[in-house]
Amino acid sequence: MLRSIAWLLVLMLAAGSAFGRTLEEIERSRELRICVAGSSADYYRANGEDFARYLGVEARTVTLAQWDQQFHNAQGVTVQGERYEAAPLATGKCDLYPNDLHITDWRKTKMTLVPYFATRNVVVARPEMRSVLRREADLGGRKASVQAGTAYEAWLQGFNAGLGESAPVAIETAPTAKSMQAVAQRRADFTVIAAESAFHWVRNDLDNLDMLFPVGDATAAGWGIAFAAPDLERALQRYFDDSRRVGSPLDQSWRRKYGVSLMEYQLFSASFDRSGKWHERWVAWGIPGGAALAGVLLAMLFWATRLRREAGRHQLTLKALQQSHDQLTRDANRRRAVSDLLLALQQVDTLAAFARIVLRELARQLPMGQALLVLVDEDLGVRALAHYAGSGPTAEQTLSQWPTTAGMVERCAATGEPVLIETPGADYLRIQSGLGHCSPAAIYLLPIRHAGRVTAIIELALTEAFSQDHRLLLMDMEPIVAVGIQRFVGEDAAGAAAGPVRHVEEVQAP
Repeated sequence: MLRSIAWLLVLMLAAGSAFGRTLEEIERSRELRICVAGSSADYYRANGEDFARYLGVEARTVTLAQWDQQFHNAQGVTVQGERYEAAPLATGKCDLYPNDLHITDWRKTKMTLVPYFATRNVVVARPEMRSVLRREADLGGRKASVQAGTAYEAWLQGFNAGLGESAPVAIETAPTAKSMQAVAQRRADFTVIAAESAFHWVRNDLDNLDMLFPVGDATAAGWGIAFAAPDLERALQRYFDDSRRVGSPLDQSWRRKYGVSLMEYQLFSASFDRSGKWHERWVAWGIPGGAALAGVLLAMLFWATRLRREAGRHQLTLKALQQSHDQLTRDANRRRAVSDLLLALQQVDTLAAFARIVLRELARQLPMGQALLVLVDEDLGVRALAHYAGSGPTAEQTLSQWPTTAGMVERCAATGEPVLIETPGADYLRIQSGLGHCSPAAIYLLPIRHAGRVTAIIELALTEAFSQDHRLLLMDMEPIVAVGIQRFVGEDAAGAAAGPVRHVEEVQAP
């Protein structure tokens, strides 16, 4: 009798593990078993562990060796045409795949997939391929590199199957990072990847990668769990609903990963093809056959109004997306400008050379007619270090020709605050260079601070109005300039103290 009871318990435990773990079992064990895979495993780990905190349990995360391992059966292989529960979920090794899986029919036969955003595959290639690859038909005969076992590879295989006798795409499989590298290095013509991932890769390599056009249909992406865990499915859906707000952990995680937040991306996904939605509405509200002509006309008027309203929403969505894209592009350009400055300053060995390089790099990024960089001592005296354009052969001589601006520099040094003079007029200051003279559109003085004290001032005479983008770029560069000046002042104290200091205002011919 005891032996029979023992065997019954063993069978019950085995049966329980064959159906995966429910939320109730997860909460009882105080542990959520997370399995991540692919080139974005660290990103998926962070999101899965945030969900564990949402549930109030500990996270135990395992990285699977291969992407395809998520769909393996008990024999360790993936059979797309068979229905079974993925072995890692069925055995309780994994409770959750937070891997943003594209929800396809065959994957739904292996697990429950809980959607939380819509996505679409896009073609990514080098920028010069934009004039060559304009539509899906142009991909035939080209070489593609994609990650094996993904929906991207499946789309390419389906594309090839529909080509008939036309030249198929040569498909090479590699992890996503290596596929992007192959495209950037011209070893592959293009790759296919989800739109949200394309934001990340393209914005980090604008010189070598470009997002060309979408392919296939919009699809949902979500996280995978065991079939017999409806309570966990409901908890996941609540988590996704709570995360659809600006500043949520998932929203911020998207921004760190892709350079676009979840909420911003939803604006992008809202512009996906909605033909299915319209079809459903027409079926639900269509006028039955044989209805009176007046009823048909009323229905047409009703839907025309709805269409105009939807078109207006669509335009607002596209405008918001464009504004977001423009802002992200400006942010990327600022980061690149800061990187260029750091690179240019690596070989500088004197304070004067340092100052010249700083003004040269600023001239590459700003609409700068003249510029001057002066050193400020502890008594608020100033000494000219370098100029850009201007009439004098040296920075000191250029400074001496514009004594009326000394008050601006003294004010900036004393207060530690920037000085902006908009449309100063022809009688105040003239930009001088080998190309002639003109009035500046704006004059801006930037204090360079170190350890709470103004150590230098950069004065700019601009040919265009001073903008917020200009201000942000200068704010990003200020710490680099401050640290560099402090380094050279410490090494060349004698030079910094030699003689009285005077104010310089304009710049040397480019």
